Amino acid sequence: MSDRTTIEQRIYLGNRAKEVIENEAYIAAFESIEQEIVEQWKKSPARDEAGRQSLWQYLQMLSKVKATLQTTMETGKLAMLDLEHKQTLRDRLRGTFSRAA
Repeated sequence: MSDRTTIEQRIYLGNRAKEVIENEAYIAAFESIEQEIVEQWKKSPARDEAGRQSLWQYLQMLSKVKATLQTTMETGKLAMLDLEHKQTLRDRLRGTFSRAA
């Protein structure tokens, strides 16, 4: 996400990331892929450095995808808190000015 995304965009993307992270099919697919990579690594001969390196890179990419979705979800949660805080401040200011009038 760029620095130019709006609060609403961060909330939207955070909610979409949450839907993916909590989706049973996503969870099952990631666990299956991760397990398959680890099993292939365990079965690979020690002399197959290139193959083992590729498997390690696959595992790192899988972790990166998970981490990116998690970060997007957390960013959305923080954006929601920020929006709620700003709304609370606006409501307080309106209340203060309406009582003064």
